[in-house]
Amino acid sequence: MPRPLLLLTVFALTVAALAIRLPRLGQRPMHGDEANQAVKAALLLETGSYRYDPEEHHGPTLYWLTLPSLWLRGATCLAETDEADYRIVPVLFGGGSILILLLLRDGLSAGPLVAAALLAAISPAMVFYARYYIQETLLVFFTAAAIGCGWRWFRTQSVGWAAATGASLGLMHATKETWILAAAALAAGLAASLLWTRWRDHEWIPVRSVTRPALLLAAVAAACFTAILFYSSFGRDWQGPLNSILAFRTYVDRGREAGIHAAPWYEYLRWLVAFRPARGFFWSEGLIVALAVCGGAFALGSRERALGDGPGDSSKLAPQADLSQGSAGPSLVFCRFLALYTLVLFGLYSAIPYKTPWCLLSFLHGMILLAGVGVFALVRWVRFKPLQVLIVGVLLVGTAHLARQMYWLNFRLDADPRNPYVYAHTSRDVLKLAGQMERLARASSRGYHLVIHVVMPENYWPLPWYLRRFDQDRVGYWQDPAAWAKALAQGPAPDVVLLSPDVYETADASLRAAYNKQMMFGLRPGIFVSAYVRDDLWQAFLNTQAGVH
Repeated sequence: MPRPLLLLTVFALTVAALAIRLPRLGQRPMHGDEANQAVKAALLLETGSYRYDPEEHHGPTLYWLTLPSLWLRGATCLAETDEADYRIVPVLFGGGSILILLLLRDGLSAGPLVAAALLAAISPAMVFYARYYIQETLLVFFTAAAIGCGWRWFRTQSVGWAAATGASLGLMHATKETWILAAAALAAGLAASLLWTRWRDHEWIPVRSVTRPALLLAAVAAACFTAILFYSSFGRDWQGPLNSILAFRTYVDRGREAGIHAAPWYEYLRWLVAFRPARGFFWSEGLIVALAVCGGAFALGSRERALGDGPGDSSKLAPQADLSQGSAGPSLVFCRFLALYTLVLFGLYSAIPYKTPWCLLSFLHGMILLAGVGVFALVRWVRFKPLQVLIVGVLLVGTAHLARQMYWLNFRLDADPRNPYVYAHTSRDVLKLAGQMERLARASSRGYHLVIHVVMPENYWPLPWYLRRFDQDRVGYWQDPAAWAKALAQGPAPDVVLLSPDVYETADASLRAAYNKQMMFGLRPGIFVSAYVRDDLWQAFLNTQAGVH
């Protein structure tokens, strides 16, 4: 494929990926984690300051990189923003992770690269979490950048590409603490691919020119500078970089203990390959996994000569050699690295008891790249033309099936527990609660200055997001009912109390005014919240409703 055509094709697939990801960004209720991240980003917008918390919320890149979206919106505070203002950020990075594949044009070669770009554009998981305001899609993008820039470093021995690789690693560090798993897998994949090539092809890949001190120094300096820049809030908080290192103890303990997030080692495969939540529902991205296995088998099972028509030529292993020119496909050196890196990363995530479905994106990205190689391998292995046509037809049908699942999981069942990627998600009932709070504000002469108490021993997120338009000085949150009862005795009777059923007894004993207690809403699976509305406000609300009708 001529380079201009390859560029045009990948650009078109990137545009298609964005067109898939952009519609109806506000349709799905905000997950508690999304709401938490949005409030943090808005706090940065409002105050201009950020301090890394080593216990929660992950790294700072998501918040800083959201600011341009909020600035373009013209927002000055949380109340002036909506879901799309935040979710547009992972959408753009999701599209960018396809465009950045062009850095691997001579590592994957044109055919596998286009196949991988297509699968990345329509993968149900990739699309779902690119519309989710959490760090995972950014981590995938920066990991893809590290792989792409690292490959260009290997090919060119350029200080610029070495620095770009380091900067990408620094951004991974500044995005999420689990970057260390990807970094370990990158290092293990690199070392193992060198040893594998030595064993399989009886050749050492010459890396001395690639590992010159100047190049290594440029990479390390760029990585440290980038990570410190973000964690220090651009020089305003020098405790942040140190905390980013100390945080690993917290996350190691969390990963080991897991708690309610504990799952067996095969849980990621179940979510990804064979998820059957109810009769009549079966979801699978098994096509990607199967093609990745084929790509890995080709990379690890082939000898260097497999990519050319002539005898093996050890000069092709040199970094400067164009490993795709004059050959039938991708660079075996790169594919071996990709296979071993993906295998190690999948093994690391599977071995950790703590599992949430969005974490699978990191190794799914590697699987998608390998799947592109798998398409090439299948067609190459089968020499009989009619059978090649049949294989291509089956792959097209499988791709259409992936696209159909992508539509259903992202636009029809986007908050439904029958969706494998919906995890402890907010019920659509919360939208009814938010609507009711808006109507109460309109019914009251104080509008958004109502006094609201939220009392829930369970995690009350994403309620702060749905109460964002109310005067935050008059909205209080308590997880300890006894502490709330004590505070209640010292202040005015709240207009509205949002509470979980296990707080009813304390509320009934502590509230001094009369309240209407008829409304209950689902918050998350098995978690409910009731709205106690003070009688005078409830009567004002009924009067406005009577006026409407």
